[in-house]
Order: sequence, then C-alpha cells, then structure tokens
Amino acid sequence: MDKLRVKLLAFANADQAVFNRGKKRLLKLFEQEKVEFVDNKPDILVFLTGGSERAAIGLLQEYRYYPMFASRDENSWAAASEVKAWMAQNHITSTLRDIDDPKSVDLVRDFHMIKNGLKRLQGQRLGMVGTPSDWLVASLVSPFILQSRFGVETVEIPWASVPLPEVSVVGGDFVSFFSSEEHKEALLQSGRLYEALTQAVKVEKLSALSVECFSLVSSCSLTACLALAKLSMDGIPAGCEGDMCSAIGMMISKEVCGVIPWMANIAHVDGDKALFAHCTAPANLYEKFNLDTHFETNKGLALGGEIKGEKVTVFRFDSTLNKMFVTLAKVTGHPKSKMACRTQLEVHLTSEAQRYFVENPLGNHHLIIPGDYTQRFALLAMVLNLKLV
Repeated sequence: MDKLRVKLLAFANADQAVFNRGKKRLLKLFEQEKVEFVDNKPDILVFLTGGSERAAIGLLQEYRYYPMFASRDENSWAAASEVKAWMAQNHITSTLRDIDDPKSVDLVRDFHMIKNGLKRLQGQRLGMVGTPSDWLVASLVSPFILQSRFGVETVEIPWASVPLPEVSVVGGDFVSFFSSEEHKEALLQSGRLYEALTQAVKVEKLSALSVECFSLVSSCSLTACLALAKLSMDGIPAGCEGDMCSAIGMMISKEVCGVIPWMANIAHVDGDKALFAHCTAPANLYEKFNLDTHFETNKGLALGGEIKGEKVTVFRFDSTLNKMFVTLAKVTGHPKSKMACRTQLEVHLTSEAQRYFVENPLGNHHLIIPGDYTQRFALLAMVLNLKLV
C-alpha cells in the first residue's frame, strides 16, 4: 500500500535538530510502514513550531482534506489554528489533533486505509446484470458519476448473456456450505446461478455486481439470494435489485473497512426502534442461517438468519454520491416476522437517526456491517468532501 506523505513544519531556517526531535516524538503516532516524510505534495501536516503558517499554506490544494497535528509546545498549536482558519476560508477541509492524543493513532490508520482503499477503486468494474428495478426511483446512479467520482466503470450485462444454460456442474463448496436435503433440487439451481455469475465475473473482469433478480424469479422461479450471499463471502460485493447506489457503497466498504456489508430494506421505524430486512446477506455476516423461500414471491431459496454483532454501523450514499448517512445502532433483536424479508434485524436508533429515517432518508436500501465504523465513515466523508447527513 502507498505510504502517507507527511510534511514537518517549523519556522523559517529552523535547525535540523528541530526536525529530528519532531520525528522522534512522532514514532508513536506514525507507523513506519504507513508514512514517509516529504517536502512537497503532503497528505498530512505536522506543526512543530510557530512561524510555519506561510510555509504550510503554500503546500495546500483546494477542495482537498488534510489531517493536521500539533502540540502544546513552541506555538505549534497556534500556527495550526491559524492555518486551519485559512483552509476553511479557501474550500479546504481539515481536522486538527494533538500529537500526544492516543486517538490520533486511529486517525492516521483510518486515513491510510481510506486513501489506499479509494485508490484501489480506481479502474474497478461494476457489473449491472439486467436493469435497475423499477421501484428504485431515488437510487439511480449515473455511470458518469461512478466513473468521475471513484474511477469505477459500469458494465451492462443482459441476463441473456449470463451463461446459466451452460452450467452442468455445481462446485461442492457451494452445496456443502448451504447443505439441505429438504431443498436439494432448488439448492442445485441456486448453485448453477452462482457458477454462472462467477463465470461472468471472470469473463467481464468484474470487481462487483448488482443483479436485477425479480425478472429471474418471474421467468424461471429461480432466486439469486444464495448466489449473492456466497459471492459476497468470496470477496465480490454482490447486491440485488440492480441497485447501483448500494453496490458502490458495498465496494467502498470493502476497500476502506475490509467488510462487504448487508444491503437491507428499512422494513419499519417505530420511535427509537428500526427493523431492517432482506432475503440475502453476505454469508459470512451470519451468526446462523436457514433456507427459506423468497419473501415477495414465495419461490426459490432465500436466507433467513441472525446477523452478527451487538452493535452495527448503518450507512448509505445518495444517488448523486454527494451525501452520506452513517449511524451506530445497538442490536435489540432478530425477529422472524412473516410480513418482511427473511433475514431481519431490529436495532435501537439514536434520536438523530430517528429523525433521519422518518423525515429525510436518502432512500430505502441501507448498508449494515457489524461493529463500529462510524469514525472511519465520517473521515471518508471529509476526504471525499461529502455532506454527512
């Protein structure tokens, strides 16, 4: 992975000893494999003394984000404060942290992961199998925006070109993972779709895909739920309903958090409780699961079960990729309502999240990962210059 470029700043003509002391002090903050000290084009600014303001602003680029570090010594915090104010006046986003604050280490690590994750997205290919579902009226993302914002190319793949008829053998790992004597024939059909989509990923050199699955259910009573669950577990972000907004969110989460999320409906919000539900999730996110039919059609196979984690991070982007919502939610239950999709998760919402879901949601589908990644997503919003809802 690329290293972060760090610029040490001190007053004009400062002795080399000033910089040597600064580097020694930073050993706990900067892991050697993650940073390099440079003279220009920095990613991070470290203020060692006052009198460094002019040198700092000469290095900055408009509309970028910069973490800044300073201390109580030698007027370094004073210099950083002046520069931070100048940055705000000139469309530059920043955060200012104390060099000696233990939490500063997490900021550097998160920033390193985000910078490299966004770089890995460049040149990736996102497959759209079929066409976006008709009800996604607020979640259609322009291929131009995907390309210009993240360097991700959209590849349109009609269902007719997915080599399902050519699949005669289903890999043993798929059958054994979802093992079920009761649903043996339907499981083999799901396995054939998994093999066909895996082949499409290889042929089209896809990094991720989203499939419009309801036409498949209508035409041959075959669901994509198990195939998508296994593909995501394999490391290929795989969403459904042709939702490209969710698909890019899944890709970003994989690269900056190392986790492919669950794409779920907001099934209900009642006060401080929300119910999320869908008929598939990445198979590795389940604590336990069972096979069931697809909720809306009562056909094929879907996954019901319990998503891991006592707390989860819930997030999504808007269709212009200019806004992002993120919240941490405490898991309160795993219902089994017959009036919602098969995998269900009930969570407790903060008052701010309640208002968002009721008054100003960015859409229906939201993405969910076990654990607390809210700070990393907040930092991502600053790096991408997104409005954090």
